[in-house]
Amino acid sequence: MPVSESRWSVVGEDVFCPAATATGDRTVTLFMRSASGELLVRECASGSPGETRSLGVPAARVQGSRVLVPVEWPIAACSTRDGVVHLLARGVEGDLVHGRLRGHEWSGFESIGIPLPAEHGAKYPMGLASAPTACCRERGRLDVFAVSGDGDLLQTSWDGEGFSECESLGGIGMPGRDASVFGAISAFDAGAKTMGVVARGRSGDVVVKWWTGGTWRPFVSLYGPGEIDPLDPSLELMRPLAGPPAACGGGSTRADVFVRGPRGGLYYAIWNGERWSQLQSLGMPPGAEGSEPVPVTGGPVACGWSKYRLDVFVCATDGRLYRTFTMGDWSEAPGR
Repeated sequence: MPVSESRWSVVGEDVFCPAATATGDRTVTLFMRSASGELLVRECASGSPGETRSLGVPAARVQGSRVLVPVEWPIAACSTRDGVVHLLARGVEGDLVHGRLRGHEWSGFESIGIPLPAEHGAKYPMGLASAPTACCRERGRLDVFAVSGDGDLLQTSWDGEGFSECESLGGIGMPGRDASVFGAISAFDAGAKTMGVVARGRSGDVVVKWWTGGTWRPFVSLYGPGEIDPLDPSLELMRPLAGPPAACGGGSTRADVFVRGPRGGLYYAIWNGERWSQLQSLGMPPGAEGSEPVPVTGGPVACGWSKYRLDVFVCATDGRLYRTFTMGDWSEAPGR
């Protein structure tokens, strides 16, 4: 069932590349790029946007250099549930850059270098192919993921003091028939013992890689061959998916994934601990009064600020940033 128009709200104009993370009960911290390239931050408490402030044009310190290097967009945000928001991005040389925000105290970005698995052996690595993503399963810790220039999915962890050695998790495909990961990825946690990474597959579908209690599984499509009716006319509205997916955990047995359809609508699927629901439409933002709904541009971002309580942010073709949310069931009326 599509989301009612009353659920959509405008949270910004002439802003781009949103990132969001929960920073408390009923509180979401939203990051955006201004038209002049500044990194903007705004807290949204109980659904009400607060004051917007600027952290400046993002640039990173490099050890041993007095010159700041540019930071590329998009930028990922993830809270470690200890009052700190971590911002992660790709530097212009393909390096991983990291910054921390605690209240109004901003550390600035620092280059961590190019993540490289110990077994790689390259003297001059290619660097990251796209922006990193992160999730938090335990207070004070981060799991960070990125795609290498070779097309492998990389993982490193933040333990409160620094980053661990990088590990390669391979590409998309079955053993012996691996294919490169490409495009933007999104990470999510579903409790302390489960997390996952979603990506857009080569055929335009969503693929997911699960970690459960210490073991990584191969990337698989959300749906097996027997779960899709090839004669279903609604498939024309949903495939091929036209943007990178965004995923968000909502409890120990809940995860949601969001993606833009080929006609600009937003779609979602829910993991209930056993299987994914079918893709359902959230429609498009309503636009100005009396106008037609406006298509979504780029990829959505999502975050969960309590069990089953999620916020989703999307940019649309009218230049506005929109928000929609759920208290657990996307078909229910808004609860706040």
